[in-house]
Amino acid sequence: MKKFITSLFVISLVLSPLASSDNVFDEFDAEMNEFESPDNDKIVKEYISFVSGYLAEYDTWRKEYLNGFDYKQTQIIMQWGETTAQDINNVVYSEDLKTRELVDYDNNQAVIEILVPVDTTAAESEKILTSYLAKDEKKSEAKQALKKVVKAKDIQLNEIKFDAEQEKNAKEVIKKQTIAYKNEADLKADKLQETQASVPESIIEKSVELQKKILEKEEIQRIAAVEAQYAALREKTKVTPPTYKVLKYTAKLPANSLSKRAKKYKPFAEKESQRFDIPVALVMAIMHSESAFQPKAKSAVPAYGLMQIVPRTAGHDVNKMIRKIDKPMQVKELYVPSINVETGSAYLSILDKRYLKSITDPKSRLYCTIAAYNTGAGNVAKVFNSSGNTRNINKAARVINTLSPEQVYTALMNKLPYDETKHYLKKVSKRIALYETKSAI
Repeated sequence: MKKFITSLFVISLVLSPLASSDNVFDEFDAEMNEFESPDNDKIVKEYISFVSGYLAEYDTWRKEYLNGFDYKQTQIIMQWGETTAQDINNVVYSEDLKTRELVDYDNNQAVIEILVPVDTTAAESEKILTSYLAKDEKKSEAKQALKKVVKAKDIQLNEIKFDAEQEKNAKEVIKKQTIAYKNEADLKADKLQETQASVPESIIEKSVELQKKILEKEEIQRIAAVEAQYAALREKTKVTPPTYKVLKYTAKLPANSLSKRAKKYKPFAEKESQRFDIPVALVMAIMHSESAFQPKAKSAVPAYGLMQIVPRTAGHDVNKMIRKIDKPMQVKELYVPSINVETGSAYLSILDKRYLKSITDPKSRLYCTIAAYNTGAGNVAKVFNSSGNTRNINKAARVINTLSPEQVYTALMNKLPYDETKHYLKKVSKRIALYETKSAI
């Protein structure tokens, strides 16, 4: 068994290593050097040197994170047969990966799952769950939501499977990460355009295009690793069936659980909205949408905390422009609620009063700010620029200022590059109205 697990992990490492930095930047430099630009060649070469270093630093960090992420996912699949289909923000595993807790805010429920021996009976599962819930450590939200009296009839005992549905879910996690990193590439392009104004925008776009190609290649490698792992596990189970099954117990969250968390963090939103002159309802709606008011939330990018700040994009922008510190934020800072809300509010202010200031109608600018918080001002600009390939927000503003807010919203919903951003705009806009009426808390 040990030998088999080791061999699976070797398969994973062989098939899923991310492209080496040297190969990535050899390809980048080669394509950039072939790029024909009418501008001063010296400027172009200086930019290539700058952006190569910038990308190398980010790429090293991203690959390091993904290698750790993929390692853990490999172990989870081996034990559970699947990763969780829900947002990994809300899933907590024990250190030995034998239990996991999920708080599903969309369906207002908590789920606890425990790996138990395959011959465990319903009566035994009741005792196992009761014992787990009675542990003295600080109660998680999932544990608090579950009934104090456990009944065997409410417990499900499910087989561990390695079939097509489980494999599809694991691949979907990778695909979502690729989209998120493409979005990050767009945000970095906005930052480069802001800080390197003398460099032709066409070169910035070329760099983003190449970054996205690299991400697509990595996705293919990672999906191949998942396919190989599931194929090996399916072969193994033909000879040796799983020795564990999954005990699953589900309960509804208290009806007011979200509003209780919202009340706890509303004072931070009120303080920072006043400081940065942005609507408190906007800050609350973004906190609700990003983390459901969970201060320890962490996404697959990863982004951190209540307002889901990425340290090297929004975190760096706020550090540089507000705190006068030219470096990314630290993860431990972003898990501090007051600092996280300050950072998210400051970033909203930067978008509203710097990047998007040329948009004259407040409601139109609000819609653009919400979208830009998720995907960057450059992608917002592309919606309205006729060529569709320029990040120039001032040019886009001239078009936006001829439209009604409703027309701006419709254009964003139709033309934003990522479905996730469209859903985000719709979700946050609705929740702003909710917090403006104060009915949410």
